[in-house]
Amino acid sequence: MQSLSAVAQAVSEDRDPADNRDPLQPPATNDVPMAVRLDFAVLLTEEERLALRAPDSPFGRLPELPAALYAAWRIRIDLNRAFDLNTAAGYAGLWVWAIRDGRREIDVLRGPVAEAKDRLAETVAQPIATGLPVGLPWLAALLWCVRPDLQETFKPTPEAIAGYLGWFIRQGVFDLRCGDLLPADHVELLSGPGEASTPPPFTRYLEFTHAARPDLQATFDTGTFEGRRAFLKWFFDHGTQEFPTHPGILERQSQIVLEWGETLKRASAEGAASGGAPAAPDGPGKP
Repeated sequence: MQSLSAVAQAVSEDRDPADNRDPLQPPATNDVPMAVRLDFAVLLTEEERLALRAPDSPFGRLPELPAALYAAWRIRIDLNRAFDLNTAAGYAGLWVWAIRDGRREIDVLRGPVAEAKDRLAETVAQPIATGLPVGLPWLAALLWCVRPDLQETFKPTPEAIAGYLGWFIRQGVFDLRCGDLLPADHVELLSGPGEASTPPPFTRYLEFTHAARPDLQATFDTGTFEGRRAFLKWFFDHGTQEFPTHPGILERQSQIVLEWGETLKRASAEGAASGGAPAAPDGPGKP
């Protein structure tokens, strides 16, 4: 007996449901909108739902795939060939694709990924001796599961995972493009002031964004006022589209620049009143 999803997909493609064509083959036509095809493909039998059980990983059982993401995998032959859902690497790989690229390619995946935010932000490991007040979320664990280079560098031990957490905060967040899905403790950490004293001030997130991309480093010299101002403009004009960013981080970045500007105005006014010409102040004090 064919599953409801296989029958519905056949109907959506205007073919006989009795056709023995592999239901994982791509649709014969693109006339049917992706949203409609996904609605058909999520009609799973109970047997199929049980078969969707997430594999185990060194961090525990992987987060369950949203039905719409599984439907996209069924419909797109490139996805079901690339990701073997019976393996941790394949299952995590489909998650990583959805977070990094899929929700930008397929509009109807944006909602399911956003709705999974709390699950993806759950702490799966609390690394020791990191000096960081944050844990390792599923977001980081999923990326680790699909990257042999990370698995080789950071073994799944408490000591090595501490190093991986530091790498994820500085680089992995941008590799995965998951800045909008970060847990609250990561948002708080990345909203803190950066290290550089050259104005205008940056949050850690903005500093790490610049450091994560060699092309940005070549284009914007953040050691100068002009370079930092240009990078700040690029970030708000274009960077947030390339790197989805948590509203809390964006709000804090705007706030510290505004505070710096107000401080500069006050210093200028005081200098004018006293007949002096004050220098531009540094960014906000470091904790």
